[in-house]
Amino acid sequence: MKNPERTRDIWYHLDNAAIIFPAVSGSDNTNVFRLSCTLRFPVEPGTLQQALDIALESFPYFQVVMRRGLFWFYLERTMLTPVVKQEAERPCARLFYKSIKELLFRVTYFQNRINLEVFHAVADGAGAFDFLRAIVYNYIVLAYRAQLPEQLTPLDREPDPSQQIEDSFQHYYDSTQKRGPFKRKAYTIGGTMLPSGGVRVITAQLSTAAMLALAKTKGATITAYLAALMICAIYHENMPGRAAGRNIGVTVPVDLRGHFTSETSRNFFCVVDVEYNFAQQGGDFDQVLESVSLQLRDKISRTMLSQRMNYNMSVQKNILTRFTPLVLKNAILRAAYHKAETTTSCALSNLGRITMPKPFDEFVDYFFCMLNPTRLHRWKACVNSYGDKFIINFTSCIAETRLHKYFVRHLTAAGLEVSITCNGGAVNEVL
Repeated sequence: MKNPERTRDIWYHLDNAAIIFPAVSGSDNTNVFRLSCTLRFPVEPGTLQQALDIALESFPYFQVVMRRGLFWFYLERTMLTPVVKQEAERPCARLFYKSIKELLFRVTYFQNRINLEVFHAVADGAGAFDFLRAIVYNYIVLAYRAQLPEQLTPLDREPDPSQQIEDSFQHYYDSTQKRGPFKRKAYTIGGTMLPSGGVRVITAQLSTAAMLALAKTKGATITAYLAALMICAIYHENMPGRAAGRNIGVTVPVDLRGHFTSETSRNFFCVVDVEYNFAQQGGDFDQVLESVSLQLRDKISRTMLSQRMNYNMSVQKNILTRFTPLVLKNAILRAAYHKAETTTSCALSNLGRITMPKPFDEFVDYFFCMLNPTRLHRWKACVNSYGDKFIINFTSCIAETRLHKYFVRHLTAAGLEVSITCNGGAVNEVL
């Protein structure tokens, strides 16, 4: 009898960004991210299940489980099938367990919302958004076919299965161009920790056009503007005087598809860091923004990203690394991950503009994303836009909301209208 957990010996090695996640993931650091679509009408679970089944035919790469080898973890295709469920767990709840072979994504719903949660070893935000858009596309076609044009506009980006599984890190690796980053320890945000696994979610919604205009008035990108604002919020609302000499750093993931041609659904991103030291540099928001903009301009160039990517790949390809037993390798990876987290204070991920074919806008309200906070990165922000709705989703594992309040009040003082929603009834603490 065929084992229902296995299929025809199709397996994938973990890409360069993925190899860290199985080693460092647990209850407090799940390394799960959530992508969501809020529709204008309640979700019908049976139709959503059909839509997921159809989408998975176009994205078979996601139907995998984690396997443990002698030297590396790897992904293996499985015949396990996902079952849509009503949302019952906290956001970004754990998906990966070393002793349990289960799918590494889940699809849930709540009222008008469809959620896709993915373990980061499988995909990054850009790859997972392609999958979610396909689910939403199929759901709308199934639920509202009579209200759509006879000729349906296809999604603008739905890679074929052969493109989805490409390891673009391997494809673009050049051993002759590499440079490792030099990092210093940064300030860790203080506060009252929520119970283990607790996540506070605070969502700010504003106009995309207004946010773009505000950043443009300063000659900055949205990413630079928001990163600088996070740094200022930490300094003014969280950093005690005794820590004033420490750097405040923001981790910024960069989608490499914008710099190298790739249609992969796997991880293909690189992390860059920006930092500021008020004791050494002084200054107000404009000076912080100028420094952050210059750092991002320097680090987010094809040359610098290529050097960083190649350095990371060279560590993986080192013969000592390759043939170190997995149990020892995991210990080394955990230590390296912990050290890397100490070099920044928080994280900001900008997933950019999300689109659907125009006739589908009648049924889609907006998309949004969120990241799981950790004990060292206790405050994270994930941003994206859909039409003129710009969403900033904060996740934190501390009870205090002073950082959010500073952030939102800065935007409203600049003339932007911001609406706030929270889990845990914290709206009055932010406004």
